[in-house]
Amino acid sequence: MKILMLSTVQAFFRQRAGMFFVLLAILFGFMGGSEHYGFALFFLTDPFGMFYLAGIWILYTFLCGHFISNLWTRPDYSFIYQTRLWPNSKRVSRYFLMALGFLQPILYYGIYILAIARQDKLLHRVWPVFIIYMLLIAAVILVAEWRIRNPQLFNSKAKSSFAWPFPRPVSWIYWSAEWLIREKGLTFLFCKIGAVGIIICTLIYYQTDVYDIRLPAIGFSLGYLLNIGLSFELFFWENEIWLWNRSLPISKQKRFLKTVIIHAILLAPETFAALRYHVISFLEVIQLYGLGLASILLFHIYLYKKSGLLEDMMKPVLSGFVILTFMILYKIPVWGMAVAGLVLSYYLYLKWYGKEVIKL
Repeated sequence: MKILMLSTVQAFFRQRAGMFFVLLAILFGFMGGSEHYGFALFFLTDPFGMFYLAGIWILYTFLCGHFISNLWTRPDYSFIYQTRLWPNSKRVSRYFLMALGFLQPILYYGIYILAIARQDKLLHRVWPVFIIYMLLIAAVILVAEWRIRNPQLFNSKAKSSFAWPFPRPVSWIYWSAEWLIREKGLTFLFCKIGAVGIIICTLIYYQTDVYDIRLPAIGFSLGYLLNIGLSFELFFWENEIWLWNRSLPISKQKRFLKTVIIHAILLAPETFAALRYHVISFLEVIQLYGLGLASILLFHIYLYKKSGLLEDMMKPVLSGFVILTFMILYKIPVWGMAVAGLVLSYYLYLKWYGKEVIKL
């Protein structure tokens, strides 16, 4: 049981330490007790509050299940299939404890919801929390059970071929986008859901009081930075899979332009979602879009200097986000930071592109 917890649950939180650090910084750095209380009261009193809460928890549980399903296909996790030797009751009970470990954030927030319900005499509205939590625990157990009963050792299962019904265009940008969606579709979906969710929540919070552009600048920057996973996959595609692209007779300037275009398209969905709400002006959205584009480009270009595992890149990302937040709070113009970031990206790309790439 200890090995199961250390190799799976601890690995999940260790690999996503950066994500949890950012969430904690937002929840307890930029939000006060009154905001937390307001959200808890909303979940308890709104007719659809529990549905929204369940939706958020289901997304998190889906992330946990996806992690288990993929982690246990790695060669160094072949030992996990020995759990099939346990009696059914023992295996389910231990998977139950593993599920509790994965769902700790949900459990803690459920306790907070229960405390608020008791304080405001709303205990009659809190019963769905227990049902939702038990269903989510059951979902994690079922994913674990399904994986050990359907082993995919060493990712040896051949992928089915797929042919588009139309000729594929000869386009660098199209090939990159096609590979990203076909091979990393789940990562793409999660990144977009997270980015759009944070931006929409920022706009909703922006309407609750009189704020200047600094609040959406911080929220939008965080939302755009959630795309670092997709930017990392594009870097992996270019430097580990599509290796012959380096021999193409294309100048560094054109390569940089194509990189900018790919990332500009990458950040378009959440930008269109922000424009749809008409909360801030078109000019402000364009400024925030430029700042997000500059931030994600700086991350992507930093990979040319020091490539590695994505979790190893979280420290510079978090440091950069903290620095960016202070710059925003000190009222440095958003458009100025966006232009400076794009110029710096161009300079660093010319400086770092072409260096030897460390195997990922």
